[in-house]
Amino acid sequence: MVTFLQNSDIAKVAPSVFATEPCERMSDRYSFVSSRDMIEQFDALGWGVTRAVQPKSYKRSADHKKHLLGFQRKDMDLTIEDPRSPGSLVFPEILVTNSSDGSSSLKMSAGLFALVCSNGLVVQSLDLGSVQQRHMALTPEGVAEAIENISRLVPALADSIEQWSDLRLDDGQQFEMAHAGKVARWGETSDIDSRMLLNPRRHEDIGNDLWTVFNRVQENTVRGGFKGEGQKRLSRELTNLDALNRVNLSLWNAADGILQAA
Repeated sequence: MVTFLQNSDIAKVAPSVFATEPCERMSDRYSFVSSRDMIEQFDALGWGVTRAVQPKSYKRSADHKKHLLGFQRKDMDLTIEDPRSPGSLVFPEILVTNSSDGSSSLKMSAGLFALVCSNGLVVQSLDLGSVQQRHMALTPEGVAEAIENISRLVPALADSIEQWSDLRLDDGQQFEMAHAGKVARWGETSDIDSRMLLNPRRHEDIGNDLWTVFNRVQENTVRGGFKGEGQKRLSRELTNLDALNRVNLSLWNAADGILQAA
């Protein structure tokens, strides 16, 4: 079940969310945007924080660096049934990336959170209505407009999941999906065997439909645990927010490409 985080929970994993002023090294021209104020704005519109991420870094103060917040509807109105597991749900999210040290512009995009694997997916690209600003103040009206725009996408996302679950992939198409994951994470020249990304980690991920294969490849790509020929160490879980978003978007676009070509 979805758990909504309190501010005390968020502060433990992402202290920079509660910065009250910009990092001291920023110039007077830098416009500070409070993530805490945004949480209050989302809360007033019926959206709560379900996950907060702040990657470890030894180069910047933990009090100001880049962080990500995932918001979901508190009334659960926008849920989508997950075809992989009867009774399991996929939750549309609004993802907000911010910082107070100049390491990130303010970004707002659409995402999906799959309860089966506790995995988050970025599915929204800039040309479909995402919001990105160079730290201009985001007004309550601006937050409401972004929420409305992204909420309108939910029926289309539900349709995509249904179409993907209806499309059975042959071996070549499954390899194409896996290879897209390899290239997005490790690059074309990597010695990682793309086929390893097709291995299921749980019973629900056994299947050859596009939705199941996509989720299987996405989780394996993000979680890592693989090594190429001659490598001694297993690849680690991907935690860099920019790289994570890039990989997720690449995989989403690859799966959509397979659907369009079918």
